Amino acid sequence: MAETRRRDGLGGALVAWIRDIARFARGRLWWLGVLTVLAVGAEGVGLLLLVPILKLAEQAGAGLEGALMVYVPLVALAAGVVATRGIVVTAFKADYVDDLRRHLHQGLMAMEWRAFSRLQGAHLVHIVGTEAARTGQGVEFLLRLAGWSVEIPVLLAVALHMSPALTVASLGLAGLCLVLTRPLDRWSHSLGYTLGEAGRAFYADLMDDLSGMRVVRGLGLEDQRCRRFDERMAVLRVARRDQQRAIGLARVVQRSVAAVAAAAAVWFGLRVLGMALAETVALMVVFARLLSTSFAIQDAWRTVAEAVPAYEAIQDLLTRCWLAREPVSATEEAAGTVAARSVLEQGIQLEGVGFRYQADHSAALTGLCAEIPARAITALVGASGAGKSTLTDLLLGLTEPDQGRVLVDGQLLTGPFRRTWRRRVGYVPQDAFLFHETVRANLIMASPETKEEALWAVLERVAAADFVRALPAGLETVVGDRGGSLSGGQRQRLALARVLLTVPDLLILDEATSALDGESERHILATLDALRHELTIVMIAHRPSTVRGSDHVIVLDAGQVVATGNWADVERQAAPVLARLGMALAP
Repeated sequence: MAETRRRDGLGGALVAWIRDIARFARGRLWWLGVLTVLAVGAEGVGLLLLVPILKLAEQAGAGLEGALMVYVPLVALAAGVVATRGIVVTAFKADYVDDLRRHLHQGLMAMEWRAFSRLQGAHLVHIVGTEAARTGQGVEFLLRLAGWSVEIPVLLAVALHMSPALTVASLGLAGLCLVLTRPLDRWSHSLGYTLGEAGRAFYADLMDDLSGMRVVRGLGLEDQRCRRFDERMAVLRVARRDQQRAIGLARVVQRSVAAVAAAAAVWFGLRVLGMALAETVALMVVFARLLSTSFAIQDAWRTVAEAVPAYEAIQDLLTRCWLAREPVSATEEAAGTVAARSVLEQGIQLEGVGFRYQADHSAALTGLCAEIPARAITALVGASGAGKSTLTDLLLGLTEPDQGRVLVDGQLLTGPFRRTWRRRVGYVPQDAFLFHETVRANLIMASPETKEEALWAVLERVAAADFVRALPAGLETVVGDRGGSLSGGQRQRLALARVLLTVPDLLILDEATSALDGESERHILATLDALRHELTIVMIAHRPSTVRGSDHVIVLDAGQVVATGNWADVERQAAPVLARLGMALAP
């Protein structure tokens, strides 16, 4: 999509961007317009007063003081209005960037899981962070450009009033400058894409390094990754250098033309037109302001051209989010909410479920039929790639099957009901995730009204109370990025405690006891055993000790169910599969 927009050129994207700004402004731009008119009007009157003021000063005649008393307040008024306008523009830019980021965040949160899982995290961070900031800078200069565009006609009117001939000549020089710098405008637009691509690659490698630091250290890849990081920085540095080169070349051309214009104007005014010195000086001030404003417009235009690709990247991502959003219907969601108020009583039925992540990929699940009984413990068993994670996503309501049906107490798990159903499901992944907050904050975010006693009670249930008490600040201890200051087992126990605080109807544990020592695992299993008649539990497990304690077992192999029933039943039905998994048969 981005490539298509690039072929469409700058114009179409810029028009769409301006429309988006107008949509966001909702009438706020009129205040900027009023400030611009006030500033330009005050400055125009002040410039017109220059000639009589200079003549009075040259003649030391009467009325000089009065003219100065009018001129100074006008200049001060113009400066004050310009400063106020700058503040308003900056605030508008910040609000617009916040609005873009809010829409991006909301769009990502509303995406279908299957589409979201294909996105690259570094790409998203780059767009929400860097590209949104670049777009904001473009908005600021676009608004300033609009203000300067209003200023140009007023300055031209003043210049024409003073000397039509010199004004026409100056316009010719300005046009020459525009022609000379036109290639730089196209270069700036192209550099906008280059900077965006270089930035995305840079952030992708940086996030890979930070997220995979254990792997990097374990494989001794430090030097290799450092070299790659340097290469990415070099590409980004070259792009930024080219950007500064374009700006520098433009300024060289602008200042050269300005010097020629100034010299020619003085010579022509004094030698050819025979203008008085006061008139010539006043006209030079007007021309200087006219040229500086023209050059500012050109610089602003190049900044806008560089920012257009950033806006396109944002719109591309928003479009992807919109096209892949989860279905939301007020009528259906209301019906789903009503249905979701009852506790899971009958169970979950899987009827001919098939699923593949992409059309050209092999199926992750094929014709899967199984039942998960309510208020019991069901164990999911299978090798890596057997379909356990895919089935977990379906049970969580993150996505829907391509074929077949998933029924919750007879209700089809589809559409808006999936969003409602997820509020009833507790999920503890193998790599438990904690936010960079305190222990208390990580727990109560699931249930903000939870009292202190309830927190400690659930921590006792998951064998976490003792280690939390031993932390430097107890419940107020910050757990670090992703819970990095805690062990894997401690993170899993806190994640389980957080889920239990929501009192879910369905609890899914994805190898949630794999990082626990034997004693902690026994404690957790005892907790789950006590919960089996209160809620429905699904465990993904590889340890026979964990599986044998469950009420129901589902064995998966290559995306299909090969055995169901209690442990004794599946031992007979799927002995070869269990043997490959290292699960010893019962004596």
